[in-house]
Amino acid sequence: MNPKLPSELMDKITSGESINVEFKKSATDITKDVYETVCSFSNRLGGDIFLGVKDDGSIIGVQSDKIENMKKDFVNTVNNGNKINPPLYLIPEPYDIDGRTIIYIHVPESLSVIRCGGRIFDRNNDSDIDITDNQHLVYQLYARKQNTYYVNTVFPALKVSDLRRDLIDRARRMTRVRTEHHPWMDMNDEELLRSAKLILTDPETGKEGLTLASILLFGSDNLIVSTLAHHKTDAIFRVFNTDRYEIEMSL
Repeated sequence: MNPKLPSELMDKITSGESINVEFKKSATDITKDVYETVCSFSNRLGGDIFLGVKDDGSIIGVQSDKIENMKKDFVNTVNNGNKINPPLYLIPEPYDIDGRTIIYIHVPESLSVIRCGGRIFDRNNDSDIDITDNQHLVYQLYARKQNTYYVNTVFPALKVSDLRRDLIDRARRMTRVRTEHHPWMDMNDEELLRSAKLILTDPETGKEGLTLASILLFGSDNLIVSTLAHHKTDAIFRVFNTDRYEIEMSL
């Protein structure tokens, strides 16, 4: 017996397809376009795929005697470098909705550019777009991935106590501009950093630590210089906000 579909996933089906939600009929097998969506979600913001759901959100379900083969085929394909490169580790999960079974797949955003069958797909609204032959779009994608990877570089040897608490407190107070009682107000420094995804796990080493972004936002000048030894600033002249460079954060 498959578990019942969680309400938050049902809400996504009700809301319809979007830049990070995709429906596929796929009642008996995994069609080629499923892997194109995996590729485009990985290259964009990540997303959720629902198999056994029509484009209009109608739930038709996956044929019960095909579920295990579909799960096996999907896992084998996304782990096959000739099909999805670099390979991905994704888990298809069957859920029950009113006696019908759907398969749910969550696709996280990848740090690398992902190819499907040698082609590069990106997400635009609710469509998967093959951008392989568009040099400008491919360049933008690589630049975006490089920047994301760079600021998410993990420094396991550093601790939260190495950061400037006054700057973290300032970020905490800034949340009041948008929300009177933002969740950050009740969080300690480490919880705040985790909430902002400024503490991550290095996928290669498995070690957790502060990210480069957290150091640039909240580190002392000496910490920033020691972390980015190759970076040198000859002179900075400021009239306002002299304690730190301008920062923009998602609150």
